[in-house]
Amino acid sequence: MTNDIKPTAQAETGFQAKRLALAVAKSLIFLFLGIYACRPLFAAIPALLPTAFAQFFTYMLWSIALLWLVGRFIEKRKLSDYGLGAKSFWDGLAEFYDGSLIGSLMVTSVTLILAVIGCYVPLAINSSCDLLAIVPALIVAAIFEEILFRGYVLQTIERASNTKTAVIISSLLFGAAHLPNFHGREPLLTQIASCTALGLDAGLLFCAAYLLTRRLWMAAGLHAFWNIFEGPIFGTPVSGQYMGDPLIIGSLDGPALLTGGSFGPEASIIELTICLLLAWSMWRKKQSQLIH
Repeated sequence: MTNDIKPTAQAETGFQAKRLALAVAKSLIFLFLGIYACRPLFAAIPALLPTAFAQFFTYMLWSIALLWLVGRFIEKRKLSDYGLGAKSFWDGLAEFYDGSLIGSLMVTSVTLILAVIGCYVPLAINSSCDLLAIVPALIVAAIFEEILFRGYVLQTIERASNTKTAVIISSLLFGAAHLPNFHGREPLLTQIASCTALGLDAGLLFCAAYLLTRRLWMAAGLHAFWNIFEGPIFGTPVSGQYMGDPLIIGSLDGPALLTGGSFGPEASIIELTICLLLAWSMWRKKQSQLIH
């Protein structure tokens, strides 16, 4: 009896491992197509897409089209199955607003803590800052990334394994996708550590926001206003990138463990701690909803 069960259990384990490997491979292909397929268009017709908003909007439209193609012809699923649905437009907008509030308050809290310990010093208000020039681009960029990572990758891996495995793998892939932001300026170990931190704080938190509603809008709002407040508002690096002249001109200086170094607060132990606490609270809230 025992001898009969063992091979069956081993075969089942092997089958599950193959399913997971296939899901990860599909996710990597989807990410490659979603991120790189539009780039020849930017190179060939630069006059057609002259602004960051136009480029990110094109990325977003392409990601939706790619998701529809995969869902329609390969996976036999609708766009709403990937988290793009909502009970109504206003419900979706309300979830986006909730996420934007969480993202804004989280980044503000981190920045205030950095200011209290002397790592962030606000120097002046930039009256010439034009937030309207960058905010729309960051909103559509966040929606684009959420479609890729929480819309497709997280759910594809979850269907092949389980929620916890999907959250961990999709979050690490999210962090790894930001490695090119360094352009080789930092040692490789620093790059890996920073992107791993991003995967743990942003990746896990955005996954928790998606899982709470099973729609992308809260995660998209959180993602967008996280970037808006870190970059155009407080002037700190966003995943190693600067977003132009910010509303508040400030100085970020101190140990990389606290400030995140050139990558910005996303690689800071302060932001990591706060995001993990937020993600845990969202996870607990989801579990309590399932119980009741």
